Amino acid sequence: MDQYAAYDLREDDPYLIENSSCLKNLLGFTDTESLSSAEEQLTQITLAELVSDPPQATFNLKHLQAIHFRIFEDVYPFCGQIRKTEIMKGGKLFLPYNLIIKTADELFSQLHEEKLIQGLSPAAFGLRAGYYLGRINMIHPFREGNGRAQRVLIDQLANLNNFAIEWASISGDAMAVACREARISDPDGVKLQRLISLSTVSA
Repeated sequence: MDQYAAYDLREDDPYLIENSSCLKNLLGFTDTESLSSAEEQLTQITLAELVSDPPQATFNLKHLQAIHFRIFEDVYPFCGQIRKTEIMKGGKLFLPYNLIIKTADELFSQLHEEKLIQGLSPAAFGLRAGYYLGRINMIHPFREGNGRAQRVLIDQLANLNNFAIEWASISGDAMAVACREARISDPDGVKLQRLISLSTVSA
């Protein structure tokens, strides 16, 4: 499951197996540890497949949903579906689910107005990509697997511009802090912009 997305548990979460803290899944697991291990192995395969056979790069919410579906189609019955519940981390809510479609449409329209941030230097592209990553993370459209789906979309955006994001060069702690600040206290995601900018290279 997502490295940066250990959500607060809620008793009324419809995505959990009844009387359990484990997410409903297609693999038959009823404990989170076993599910997490199997999910990690399966998604390593699907993420690799997305590199060689990515979904059509329309850069909108449907595009992000298609990515999520491809990553998790063998794991979760809700793959590719917009969440229908509130989720929070550290006592702080992500975007209310009834605002996801409207907010995402506005954000992706902004991205297209910026002409998919083409024609920039690697550092300048990284700053804008970091901004969009922070805003997409704030929306958090899925119940699980947001981080991986977001990174695939940003990778496709970088590839369109002949760049690559060296995610391995960003520490987990630094990414977690930057994403949290972009969601709670820094809507422009200045720290996240800096991290992505420093990790953007020419392809």
